[in-house]
Amino acid sequence: MGIDITEMKDVQHRLSAFARVDSLTGLPNRAQLYERLGEALARSRRGASATACLFLDIDHFKSINDSLGHASGDEALREFGRRLQSSVRETDLVGRLAGDEFVIVLEGGEQPACAQAVAQKIIEAMRAPFFIAGAPLHASTSIGIAVSSGEDDDADGILRRADEALYAAKRAGRGGFATGCPH
Repeated sequence: MGIDITEMKDVQHRLSAFARVDSLTGLPNRAQLYERLGEALARSRRGASATACLFLDIDHFKSINDSLGHASGDEALREFGRRLQSSVRETDLVGRLAGDEFVIVLEGGEQPACAQAVAQKIIEAMRAPFFIAGAPLHASTSIGIAVSSGEDDDADGILRRADEALYAAKRAGRGGFATGCPH
């Protein structure tokens, strides 16, 4: 006697994938982001190379939701995610942390110069209007950059520093980026 468990295994595999992907944007979610960022930092320590973390959000996103409704806000988040993905290399990680907060992980390259070039590319990509419900919407992003600093880096630490840099970019006038201190 035997039981074919192929269908059950397929369902388990799909459920596992759903637990790691943001259902709105299709990007890696918080769980996958933390896992892959931790792996990138480990590779960085082993290879004596830097990993950069960019923390981004949509400037004045609440006003988009409030004035156009949540369906339009959702479409703005999807378009924002698409533009982020088109601004980075295929090997870079773009994930949605929560709400309108996104994170990009860049491995290799001369950091922070590479991260700053990517940040500038993203700012330019956001200049073109989003078309939400057939109407143009102008949105900008603020970006905080943190670069791994050695043995004591972990996902929480580098994300915290990138988030602090994001708020520095917002204080400087939004629509730009700031680079955080190593510690």
